[in-house]
Amino acid sequence: MEKLKWGIVSSGKICHDFVNALNDPSGPAAAGNTVVAVAARQLDRAKTFAENHKIPKFYGSYEELAKDGNVEVVYIGNTTGQHYDVCKMMLEAGKHILCEKSLTTSISLTKELFELAASKKLFLMEAVWSNFFPTYKELKKLISAGHVGEVTRLEASFGIRISGVLRLTSKELGGGASFDLGIYVINIARLVFGGEQPEEVIARGGLYPSGADSDWDVILVFSGGRRAMLKCSSKFELDNTARVSGTEGCIEIPDPFHCPTSFKSSLGHEFTIQLPNQAEHKYNFVNSEGLAYECAAVSEAIRAGKLQCEEYTTEDCLYNTRLVEEINKQIGV
Repeated sequence: MEKLKWGIVSSGKICHDFVNALNDPSGPAAAGNTVVAVAARQLDRAKTFAENHKIPKFYGSYEELAKDGNVEVVYIGNTTGQHYDVCKMMLEAGKHILCEKSLTTSISLTKELFELAASKKLFLMEAVWSNFFPTYKELKKLISAGHVGEVTRLEASFGIRISGVLRLTSKELGGGASFDLGIYVINIARLVFGGEQPEEVIARGGLYPSGADSDWDVILVFSGGRRAMLKCSSKFELDNTARVSGTEGCIEIPDPFHCPTSFKSSLGHEFTIQLPNQAEHKYNFVNSEGLAYECAAVSEAIRAGKLQCEEYTTEDCLYNTRLVEEINKQIGV
């Protein structure tokens, strides 16, 4: 099998982790994928990244990467505020795309990119990696099978103290707790409630001086009074756990709930995985080894001629983006 050729947009921490996971020989991505080029806004940073990861080509602009005919698919890991422009450039250059969340800063821009990708028959996905973890797949299977009965309540929180990171606090850069952290608690609500649209969204939160959101508490009310109680913060540490309660029992997902290696239910079901463990470099973020699951699924979909992955579809992305937009509207972003 010929390897799918990747280009990397940006040379930051998440890009390092993605390439590290892709190349791990013990993971599911290494056999079918290879990184052939990286681009950064500063040539020296691209060069250093390329040397560290043994990437043959490096560029000092994203435009140069877009023109590289050897690159089939790009991983975009720069700041959220740049995603729309870079995605559009890469789609117009004929590249498939895996773009870090959030894909864009609005539902209208997100729809526009998906329409462009579809018109060119190109793969485009927002990189919500949670759904590709074996633990999330098992969780979805259990809930669908009625393991805890009818789900009546979800509690999920994600908070880490990162208010000193400019890309997260600057509205101009596409910052905000919703785009970086809140997307995960919204995403698990969609999974747990089977994609059902909430009947009511109640949001309260705070803002940074730039106007970007810093933290929020949200209640999603579903049919029959079932509720998701969601919290996110880039100012305060939270539990970073999730609890799914049903009429017959509950499921506890420990920290970090968005990329877990285990969970257990009150009915005696326990599920644990071992992450790939032969990467060449250290990781920047917790359980980044699991990025290999996402990469492998994306490459498999592209080879099959698909424009999306079943684990995280276009509609999943639009659902999450609509909720982020509604929450931000209510808290004054």
